[in-house]
Amino acid sequence: MAQLAEIVEPEEVVDEIQTDPADNRVLEAALAGKADVIVSGDHHLLDLLEWRGIRIQNPSAFLQLGELE
Repeated sequence: MAQLAEIVEPEEVVDEIQTDPADNRVLEAALAGKADVIVSGDHHLLDLLEWRGIRIQNPSAFLQLGELE
């Protein structure tokens, strides 16, 4: 995973998820890293389905699509 990861410094503060503000840091990082997809088991993120064009999927759905190929 470390070989595929990119460390980013988010420039935008996000306040999308009020019930669990820590989840907003995931959105900020995904936005800063220009992510195509967020893979998470967190229901607050998964409930969004998609955010600013970034798909949000659980690990099972992500792997079924073969995104790592």
